[in-house]
Amino acid sequence: MIIARRRVHAQKYGVGLTGPINGVNQTYTTPDKFNPTAHAVYYNGQRLHLTLDYSIVESGGPGSGYDTVNFLVIPKVGDHLLTDYISA
Repeated sequence: MIIARRRVHAQKYGVGLTGPINGVNQTYTTPDKFNPTAHAVYYNGQRLHLTLDYSIVESGGPGSGYDTVNFLVIPKVGDHLLTDYISA
């Protein structure tokens, strides 16, 4: 008997990015690896644009999975950073 297993990809909404919001740091991480084609990043409630406002990277190198957001504008103390994504 063969049992097929499918990996479940969860949709996550309003997930806070991890990292100090201190006016110096521009690199933040997500708690899960995410699908690079199915995500959104919000800065103080405004949806940002990939490549214009931020970039995404695989912190463990190519093939390790996307889990890092690098902002082009450095968030200041009191700013709110959220993301929506489908986990990889």
